[in-house]
Amino acid sequence: MSKDVVKSVGRVFSVLELFKTHQKPLTATEVCNYLDYPKSSADALLKSLVILGYLTLDINTTKYFSSLRVTKLGDWLPELFGASSYALQMVDHIHKALGETVTLSMPNDIHMQFITVITGTFPISLSFQQGTKLPLFTTGIGIAQLATRTDEQIAKALKRGNRRAASAQDRVNLDELMVDIESTRAKGYCEAFNRLVPDTGAIAMALPGPSSESQLVVAVGGPIDRIKKTEDKIIQEMRQAIRSYRSS
Repeated sequence: MSKDVVKSVGRVFSVLELFKTHQKPLTATEVCNYLDYPKSSADALLKSLVILGYLTLDINTTKYFSSLRVTKLGDWLPELFGASSYALQMVDHIHKALGETVTLSMPNDIHMQFITVITGTFPISLSFQQGTKLPLFTTGIGIAQLATRTDEQIAKALKRGNRRAASAQDRVNLDELMVDIESTRAKGYCEAFNRLVPDTGAIAMALPGPSSESQLVVAVGGPIDRIKKTEDKIIQEMRQAIRSYRSS
C-alpha cells in the first residue's frame, strides 16, 4: 500500500475489493489471511462495515459478504461520465469485431484508469487489470484524452504533473507533447507504439462526453505487428462503433 494512503482508508477498500475478487462470503479469519491484517483490527473493521450497511453478516456461518449498498455508491457515475450500457456494448462490439484487447478508461488526476478491460482472444494478447492506472502524458489513451482539452488546460495539467515527477528524466516536455496532441486532433485518434509495453501498440479514441476533462477513451491494443497490419480496420471499426454510440 502506498505511504500516501491513510492505512484505515486503504484497509476499507481492500476489504471491499477482496469480496469483488472472490465473489463469495468470507469469515473474518479468511479476510485476515488474504489481506494479512491483524485479527483484532480486521474484526473491528468488518463489524464497522456491517453497522454502516456495506457488509452483511450471516449469524449462522459468521461469514461476511458485500451488501447491495456498495453498488449504490457509484451507480450514478456511469451516466455522468458517459459510461452507460451503450458504451459498454460499444466496447464489447469492438472486441468481437477485432479480437484484440479493448479498454475503456477515464482520467484520474495525472493518470488514466481502466474502468473496463476485455482481454483479446488471440493466444498472445495485452492483459490489464480493471482499475489499473497508466500515465496521462505518455500513453496513447492519455494523449487521446488530453487532445479533447484546451491548450491552456493541457499546460496547466502538465505543469502539475511535472512538479510531482520523481526525477527530471520523468518530466514531459510541453512542446513535444503538443506535437502528439495536434496530430491526434487532426486524425481523431492517437496511435501509440512501444510507449508502455515493448513490442505493443494501441489505437485510442476519445468518446463524446459532457466535459473535456472527464471524457472517456476507448482503445484497442495488442502486439505491434498485428496492430500495424490491421490498423485501418481497427480505426474503421472504432469509428463506426463510436458513431453508433453517439447516436444512441
